[in-house]
Amino acid sequence: MRAQDLHLQLDPDSPAPLYLQVAGCLEDAIRHGRILPGVALPSVRELAKRLGVHRNTVLAALSELQAQGWVDTRERAGVFVKGQRPLPEGKMLEGGPPTAPGFDLPSRFLPMTDPLPQEMDLSEPRADVRLAPTEAMARAYPRAMRRKGPELLGVEEYKGQRRLRDALAAHLSEQRGLRVDPERILVTRGTGMALNLVAQALVGPGGADAAMEDPGDPVVRGLLKGFPGLRLHALPVDHGGLRMDSLQALLDRVPLKFLVLSPQCQLPTGVALTGPRRAKLLELAQTHRVALIELDPEYDHHFGSGLPPRPLAAEDSSGQVIYIGSLSRVLAPGLHAGYLAAAGLLVDRLAKIQQRMDWQGDRVLEWALSELFLDGDFNRQLRKLQKTGLERRDALVNALGEFCGEALSVHPSEVGMGLWVEGKGHLEDPAQFEAWIRICREGGLKLRQGSSFDHEGRPKAATRIAFAAFEPEELRHAAMRMGQAMARS
Repeated sequence: MRAQDLHLQLDPDSPAPLYLQVAGCLEDAIRHGRILPGVALPSVRELAKRLGVHRNTVLAALSELQAQGWVDTRERAGVFVKGQRPLPEGKMLEGGPPTAPGFDLPSRFLPMTDPLPQEMDLSEPRADVRLAPTEAMARAYPRAMRRKGPELLGVEEYKGQRRLRDALAAHLSEQRGLRVDPERILVTRGTGMALNLVAQALVGPGGADAAMEDPGDPVVRGLLKGFPGLRLHALPVDHGGLRMDSLQALLDRVPLKFLVLSPQCQLPTGVALTGPRRAKLLELAQTHRVALIELDPEYDHHFGSGLPPRPLAAEDSSGQVIYIGSLSRVLAPGLHAGYLAAAGLLVDRLAKIQQRMDWQGDRVLEWALSELFLDGDFNRQLRKLQKTGLERRDALVNALGEFCGEALSVHPSEVGMGLWVEGKGHLEDPAQFEAWIRICREGGLKLRQGSSFDHEGRPKAATRIAFAAFEPEELRHAAMRMGQAMARS
């Protein structure tokens, strides 16, 4: 790569020789990161023309830079900035803008840090990109551009491509028993954006009270805790899902605006909300006018002989439920595609908020996704995921029993992309459990500390191990290394 549009300017009042001025000008651009290592400088003729000097002056300047170790000349290729730039003795390299802003940041936002390289990330549920329907997508994208290119590249509906919303409405009806009009569906850039849109719509200037399950999804908690004016409460979960007595007690003392939960596959424990609790939850929500934000990104990953329970939204007759699903966890994480379904007036308001944030999304992607539904590729992908998911879940359960059985209790569920595990024996101590996870991370296996699932960040001898992105042999190898780490914890 060659630096073409480089802004260079000499100081007309400088008493230094002209060739040193040119050399200093280029050195300054390199030192401040405006020309990166490995990039070729403009040609001698171009530099001479741009700076208004003779070619011999430029050649002398380049010789000076090469003598100082800033550049390297390659025959018939040009002059390139060296990969390792020399530092003046006792001085730090001047490199671009400062890493910290010149103003204060709210403390609720934490930096993203992951200093250790990870061989296997078992902390986040992700679809295996090796299983993605790449051939089908490769056909769908050019088809979208050939058939609807000008229309898709222009301004379109803010709720998302109507063709995709039609396909989603049919899918939700057939697969989940959720009867919903396409006008009540909003296509988003994933579940995180959908949740953010809902929070923006429901939290007023005076703030609001909301609740979520505990233990709960740390990504969801982080998003909600970082939302201005939102007071987040924790509601305990047991073997039957969210506890209704705790919800009733909270409603008696707090005007709850919304509740975030995952009834089909509670994240992280994997338990399903029981039938009586589902009925009670809908009753309480209607009585107290509480919005229920139903996160259901892993519904399609079910392994039992039958289907999971229908979503709460399928049983909602009063407009309490806002249903959020994911396409990324079926197809590939890099697609960043999700959706929500709710009462029509709310969807209109959310579409307006999304219009300000994202303007109109990725219409070409949305058309291509609709092709997957219409051509049957999406359903084929679901069958593939359910087959491989069962194999991978069972492989991890068996491997953990073999290598970690004395120190881990495994809680497999019929739905989901991960396993909830709890420490036993010496790992029943949260401190020992967290030490074990640190040793795993040092060995290249990324797991979440149990404290990240707790509302108050208290140590917990438990974690969720995501398995959907790895093949059985990879999971067995990971379990064996977890067992080796236990011997050191």
